[in-house]
Amino acid sequence: MIVLSAIGRFFKKIWDWIKQTAWIQPLLIVGIIFGVIFSIRPIVDAVKKGKKEQSTYAAYYNKVDFMSLEGGADSKADRFTASLHQVLLGNDTKLSDEFSYLGEKFFVIYVDENCSECNSAKEGFIAFQENLESRYKISGYDSHLVSIFTDEETSSTTEEESAFKQYCSRNLEFFEFAGGAGQSTDYYAKNQSTLEKDMEQVIIGFDEYIPAPTIFLVELGDTATTNKKEPGITEIMFGVKGSEKYDKGQTLADCWNHEGEFSHNAK
Repeated sequence: MIVLSAIGRFFKKIWDWIKQTAWIQPLLIVGIIFGVIFSIRPIVDAVKKGKKEQSTYAAYYNKVDFMSLEGGADSKADRFTASLHQVLLGNDTKLSDEFSYLGEKFFVIYVDENCSECNSAKEGFIAFQENLESRYKISGYDSHLVSIFTDEETSSTTEEESAFKQYCSRNLEFFEFAGGAGQSTDYYAKNQSTLEKDMEQVIIGFDEYIPAPTIFLVELGDTATTNKKEPGITEIMFGVKGSEKYDKGQTLADCWNHEGEFSHNAK
């Protein structure tokens, strides 16, 4: 009986507490509702900010020397790639007349709209282009940037295969040569452990995943000869290192000049 009485008193205390504090429950419910309401705006703002940043750097890469995948094998991206492929094969030292406006030295970048590293790289390219002579002491070039979007949707896009995947399938030999050129660089030799997996994806035509951004430095004709390079793709990197825009610009300048981490003597 003593045990039963103790148990009864215990439950009675719980019941009394519930009755005395029942008024708290509506306040808790109201508090939760207001908490959800007030948290919606920051979430929405964050999403809007992310979309705005994406649209900003997507717009940047669209206004440089954008090569569209629209048109399949006759797309601008395919024609450009085919011309660069001929250079890699040693059949030409310069691009076809259609792309001669790019000059003898320029960057090529593969990007997508949901790539945060592409946004980071954009800052470096802008700093590099705007301060080519004043900060980075590079003269005589317009610093063209060719862009190809890996997530571009075209009339040939299907549920099974993206337009970019079809482009890669048509240009497998080009990517094999491009990756081979990248593997012969001093930059790759010094960073092989971190770059090997991504470089393999270039060689097989981005078969498993696309390391975005993938960046090629292209040198043609006299420019390649001056730098003791074979005409074609002379550097490949994935992303642009740097804590702020001018540091990233310096990384691009070092790549351009084969200096710093891109030089044979770099430690």
